[in-house]
Amino acid sequence: MPPYRIGKQADGGFMANLLRRDDTPYSFRWLGSGRIPHLFDLRHCGWALDETGGPSSECIGVAHAGRLDSADWQQVLTFPDEVRRFTLVLGATTAHERARLFQAGFGEAVTDTIELGEFEARASRLAELTRWLPRHRRLGPLELDLLAREAFGNGKALNLNPREFALIWRLADTPGEPVSKQELIHDVWRMGFVPETNSIAVHMSRLRRKLGFVGMSGIITTAPAGGYCLVPPVERRSGSATAFSARGASAASIVQLTA
Repeated sequence: MPPYRIGKQADGGFMANLLRRDDTPYSFRWLGSGRIPHLFDLRHCGWALDETGGPSSECIGVAHAGRLDSADWQQVLTFPDEVRRFTLVLGATTAHERARLFQAGFGEAVTDTIELGEFEARASRLAELTRWLPRHRRLGPLELDLLAREAFGNGKALNLNPREFALIWRLADTPGEPVSKQELIHDVWRMGFVPETNSIAVHMSRLRRKLGFVGMSGIITTAPAGGYCLVPPVERRSGSATAFSARGASAASIVQLTA
């Protein structure tokens, strides 16, 4: 389930919930080698340490640059462009080093002499950015515009109503992976149970028909266990429906998020 809400509300509430993720405690990942320096351990400020992996746009990363010719510095510069703006880099001792990091797209760069209070404030500013969703999502020739609440296939508008857009946006959270009817009811309809009506099927049928008008028939498949799956265009294969395999990791990697 996504950490934000999509529901049937007045336009203002609908857009506010779409644009901003629900409040959760701030978390960070330590991207440096060795242990986190005690003075820069944000757990002292009530943060949670996320130990699940490397740089991510889901939470901020804290790394140490070291010297300009160090292995740590070179490692920092290999971070993907889409997560650099959520990365706070320690150890940038000179204005030149900090400027270089900013020019490379990093969200923050500080010296090792910064006080914990200021460090936490700068980290919080970056963390707040991770709680806002991107305006655009692109999956091959399919583009979703959150502010316009519209989808475009091969450059052509689908003219979606709010419910149809909410459905395809929710499916785009996990491209290549099935989303159950229960999840759709909870995340799109804001209901705790699956009603006996065929409301989901009706809206999905209309959405599929509009996708077909722009040459994207078959991009939404019905999962064998129920629910629906948005298959990224590059994952599609000709032939039977069984050719639409859901490979979550590779599918997710092609989604481009543009703020």
